[in-house]
Amino acid sequence: TAVGGTNFEGKGIGPESAWNNGGGGFSNTFAIPAYQASAVAAYKASPDAKLPPQDMWNNTGRGYPDIAALGGTKTPYCIASGILGFRGVAGTRAST
Repeated sequence: TAVGGTNFEGKGIGPESAWNNGGGGFSNTFAIPAYQASAVAAYKASPDAKLPPQDMWNNTGRGYPDIAALGGTKTPYCIASGILGFRGVAGTRAST
């Protein structure tokens, strides 16, 4: 269920290209809502889904994607982190 995000193609702001790492999956907290039920069922029935063994994920949880603009690791964000100083962070968790 990973879809990833994008990276800048060069070292500065400019065109973007796909970054195909990331996460996503099925919630352990929220059930599948009615508006998502048929899409989630179709996805889980598809041989292309390549899902892990059923005991490793919640079959009754709502599906959630993980996609973000500039979510890749090529151009990390700079943050100030207390005693660690300035650090680069990246990935879809760093995107908004």
